[in-house]
Amino acid sequence: MPSSFCLPTNLVALLLSLVLSAWTPVLLAGEFAIVPLRIALDRAARSAEVTVRNDDKVPLRMQVEAMAWSQDAEGKDRYEPTDGLIFFPRLMEIPPGESRIVRIGVRAAPVSREETYRLFIEQLPASGQAVPPRGASLLVLLRVGVPVFVAPVQSERRGQISHLEMKGGQALITVANVGNVHFVADRVELAALSHDGTRLHARQYPERYFLAGAAKPLTAAIPRELCPQVAALEAVVVGDDVELRRKIDVGPGACN
Repeated sequence: MPSSFCLPTNLVALLLSLVLSAWTPVLLAGEFAIVPLRIALDRAARSAEVTVRNDDKVPLRMQVEAMAWSQDAEGKDRYEPTDGLIFFPRLMEIPPGESRIVRIGVRAAPVSREETYRLFIEQLPASGQAVPPRGASLLVLLRVGVPVFVAPVQSERRGQISHLEMKGGQALITVANVGNVHFVADRVELAALSHDGTRLHARQYPERYFLAGAAKPLTAAIPRELCPQVAALEAVVVGDDVELRRKIDVGPGACN
């Protein structure tokens, strides 16, 4: 994972091409960097700092907000207000070429399961800059969510592929975190194999964070013309001290 965030030139170019193709005026976000992009706290280290640097030529206004972070039964991220994460300041203005520090801390470290938060750092319109009416222009303002993990007394990082099957031409996989701390996946992949082991179809998923106690169900539609040739499914999850693999045979009726 990168240690800082900034607005890349190629992203600006992409935004411009998309917007200008629709004949919509655009207001670009300022350039800034955030370091680090992930915070780990525990009983010994209950506070940390996040640095926001203004790389633009105009002042940068930022708003900071902390949210408790969880994942629901579908594995989707959920956020809600919290007072478990202490931070300061909540608003800041950064002159060109300068930096400001956001200090964060926790009231108490958890005992049995990791607590997870996101510190959202959001760009605000410049002082005196009115937000344009809808449809008049596009104002590109960025909001970055820095993950904050607070470790329990003893950490157990453990995942499993708890479900893998194919029916109705759909491959189904569930990746579960059965430990008490999160893990980060660099690769989550599901492949359909022929009888001789040839990869007929493969899909990689963008999911990266698997929080403690959460399970993410994922699906992949197998192309109809390939489905009758599928003899096995293989799922792979590789990442942050976790390597999971599971393979199953697929019966002849799995495409029906």
